[in-house]
Amino acid sequence: MDLQQIADEVFKATNIDVSKSDLERLVSILRKKTNPWEIIDYSDFPIPAVFESISNLAKKDIVQISEKGIDLTSKGREAASVMHPVEDLSCKNCEGRGVDLKKFAPIREKFIKIQRKRPKPSHDFDQGYVTPHSTFSRFLIGYERGDIYGKDILVIGDDDLLSIVLGLSGMPASVTVLEIDGRINRFIKDIGQQEKFEVNIEALDLRKPLPRKYLKSYDTFFTDPPETLKAADAFIGRGIGALRSAGSAGYFGFTRREASLNKWYDLQKMLTGYKVVVTDIIHNFNEYINWGYEKDTRAWELSPVKVKPRKNWYRSALYRVATLKGYKGSSKNYGRENIYEDIESSTT
Repeated sequence: MDLQQIADEVFKATNIDVSKSDLERLVSILRKKTNPWEIIDYSDFPIPAVFESISNLAKKDIVQISEKGIDLTSKGREAASVMHPVEDLSCKNCEGRGVDLKKFAPIREKFIKIQRKRPKPSHDFDQGYVTPHSTFSRFLIGYERGDIYGKDILVIGDDDLLSIVLGLSGMPASVTVLEIDGRINRFIKDIGQQEKFEVNIEALDLRKPLPRKYLKSYDTFFTDPPETLKAADAFIGRGIGALRSAGSAGYFGFTRREASLNKWYDLQKMLTGYKVVVTDIIHNFNEYINWGYEKDTRAWELSPVKVKPRKNWYRSALYRVATLKGYKGSSKNYGRENIYEDIESSTT
């Protein structure tokens, strides 16, 4: 089995770079997993390329595809037997995030209860929110790094409801949310009134530059952009432009499920252009709840087996960046352009 040849064929079909190492990992995963969504979860490269790789492997009698799932053939099992086994060795207590979930437990428990009544994800806004433990862990990481207490915080897009955790904590000097979905804005406002904390909320389209009043006005920002470079520039770049001074911090998520290593490289160049430094990247920090609109996505169309996910499968890394002297954000106006999709996208 020539994995490099398969990688080259996958690139020709998808225009997404795939390495021999990616395919070794995929074949090894197939020793344990048969559900397409769980295979994606462990593969850690873009969904269209994963499914094209499986199709190619099927043509070479390495895998067989049926209504039950995706399995290795006897030829495939023989090939996989000499490959590095794929195992999840992350800490079960902190769910692999490196923070103590018992810290501020009363806030966590209250948030878990509150978020049960939250609005459902909207396909119109490319929404997919994370688990409550993921949201709470973002707060814990920010607290540990000194980016929460007494700080002016900007949340750019808040379908994950981080502003509610921040409000319940009472720690920030102020919390501002920029969110286009009126349902989420009303929910946050209602909870703030109920729990007696204040959040400044404005409905903004992030394709357009931030109003002047938000520039250089915050100590910390949090955002979770769609995984295209233009969306990253619109969300992360706006956040950096809103930071007050050198040494300020920003947090954002970025996945491998819709972003190749080439895109990660381009993201790194973009961050360098802003003159910020990456201080932390925590693998698979953000775990996303299954949206419920999977059948309406490109991923469903591409999947060789049409079954709904049984477990949460979409995850992203958490980045923390810090500004240096001379930093600058993005003021590019994308107008009405669709910045949310590219060739690696599959959940829009």
